[in-house]
Amino acid sequence: MDAREIARRLGSLSIEERVQIINALMDVSPAALDIHAIAGATELGVTAIHKQLEALVAAELVEAKSVGSEKEYSLNTKMVRDLFDHMYHNFGPGFKPVPRPAVSEAEKE
Repeated sequence: MDAREIARRLGSLSIEERVQIINALMDVSPAALDIHAIAGATELGVTAIHKQLEALVAAELVEAKSVGSEKEYSLNTKMVRDLFDHMYHNFGPGFKPVPRPAVSEAEKE
């Protein structure tokens, strides 16, 4: 994954509603949900969900499949796993600040 792909995919998770949708899909993975089931799981409006799903599908974090006249959405587990594996292996399990030595009053002047 190159830096542009990582930034685009992480950026797609910068909106709380999208994270709620991802969580709802994770809860049922590998099964899929239609937009009404996602609305029930997230308590978000269908219109808002539709807009956010478009962004998640464009980022390849969610897959859409037509079932009759409806669409069902599922988590792209490979992409999500690859994204978080990449972040973990390149940046570690979390940010740990390096303590800086204290500066005395005499050094400040």
